[in-house]
Amino acid sequence: MSSGITVDDECRNAFQELKGTHDFKFVLYKISDDNKSIVVDTTSLGPYEDLEKVDAVEKDAKLAARKAAKEKLAQKPELENYEAFINLLPENECRYATYDFAYKKDGTERNKILFYSWSPDTAKIKNKMIYASSRDSLRKSLIGVALDVQATDLEEASYDASLEKVLRTAR
Repeated sequence: MSSGITVDDECRNAFQELKGTHDFKFVLYKISDDNKSIVVDTTSLGPYEDLEKVDAVEKDAKLAARKAAKEKLAQKPELENYEAFINLLPENECRYATYDFAYKKDGTERNKILFYSWSPDTAKIKNKMIYASSRDSLRKSLIGVALDVQATDLEEASYDASLEKVLRTAR
């Protein structure tokens, strides 16, 4: 079932920055206020800005600021980054998210990109229905996601629940 809601190009661009350059630890996506498209809500570095849309001087300054913020994120423990992500999930509204999940298996550091469908029990039925019917259009446009996580409460979205799912599927 499709809702007719389109995926904004900035969603794919932000995801590529998470996947390719690892500029972001996570990206949250939402359906726009007019219910016509899925857009980037926020990233691990704050509001998303497509650097291809700024002039060269401004781009250099923003890249330097992003690099410094990325280095600061890299110094934080994984659990602290994950908690920052979880705290951004709205209590009464649905969201989608991608998260670059770091974990250890057999003493080796690994990463998997997780796709979250956040649909809290407290969200309005219409909000849940729109997000459920639009999920696949976003999910299919994000090439490189390893696992899907569907969560209706913080326990299902917890670090431990996600780690357990990742370890079950890790080779």
